[in-house]
Amino acid sequence: MKRSITRRTALSLVGGAFAAPLIARGGWAQAYPTKPVTVIIPFGAGGTTDLIGRIICERLSQRMGKSFVIENRAGAGGNTGVAALAHAAPDGYTIGMTTVATHGINPNLFKDKLPFKALEDFEFLSLASSQPNFMCCHPSLPAQSVAEFIAYLKANPGKETFASSGLGTSIHLCGELFMQLAGVKMQHVTYRSSGALMQDVIAGNVKITFDNFTSPYPHYKAGAVRGLAVTTTQRAKIAPEIPALSETLPGFDIASWNGFLAPKGTPKEICDRLVAELQAVLKDPSVASRFEELGAAATPSSGEEARAKSTAEIAKFRDIIEKAGISIQN
Repeated sequence: MKRSITRRTALSLVGGAFAAPLIARGGWAQAYPTKPVTVIIPFGAGGTTDLIGRIICERLSQRMGKSFVIENRAGAGGNTGVAALAHAAPDGYTIGMTTVATHGINPNLFKDKLPFKALEDFEFLSLASSQPNFMCCHPSLPAQSVAEFIAYLKANPGKETFASSGLGTSIHLCGELFMQLAGVKMQHVTYRSSGALMQDVIAGNVKITFDNFTSPYPHYKAGAVRGLAVTTTQRAKIAPEIPALSETLPGFDIASWNGFLAPKGTPKEICDRLVAELQAVLKDPSVASRFEELGAAATPSSGEEARAKSTAEIAKFRDIIEKAGISIQN
């Protein structure tokens, strides 16, 4: 038996056909997340990136009603964790952190051996924080300022050493840029960790480091090391008495920054929701205050601004690395 379809029934069916995709698209953003979200941090627990990530994920969990679970995937200067993120399902349930290493330095060190495409394999969400490195020295060094230190090095070429936590780290490249801009020479000594290098600086076995701010700052406050400068163009709020290196060497600007990414192809609606939530967290004064205790500043941004930051950093470090003749042999 034939059944007739009234005009009202037909219109309701047509309306439903159009409404279903709209509900699906809008529902992604409204319902997301419906389960815990994994957040890959490409460095070990306890470092600055990990601490920043945990503060943010704690707030995201509170705001979004589902846990944002940290997964530390250290290795190869951050490349291991970021490569895992690049190959994760683009469904919004795996996101991760980017840093100055993975999206500024490493594309120039590893080149075609980099296990991901820094600008092509990800949806950029937001920058998170920025922290200067801290140029500090053993108190026995006969220099009270950057200018005096440069004069001392010119009078004693190649005599002093500077310490970093590895070839191609931002700590190492701060030293290289310092030598390039100041026209001086120092020997580079690598250590397995920031803790180990600071022990030797405090002991006077190596005289200078440009370590990430968080590590030397307590030793500076205790008088175990002398603070000469921070490596960003602005002085650190937590230590405004320490000059910026750019005050002596114009153009010097290296920061240890980080941000958030999603795998390429993650739905725009989910990315937009994450960007909005990240910006809300990073604009919270209590979060900014916790960052300041680490010597860092909150840096909320759009995804486009985060991508532009990475693009500019890759170009900047390419110049430093090429002038220094640094390469990574795999």
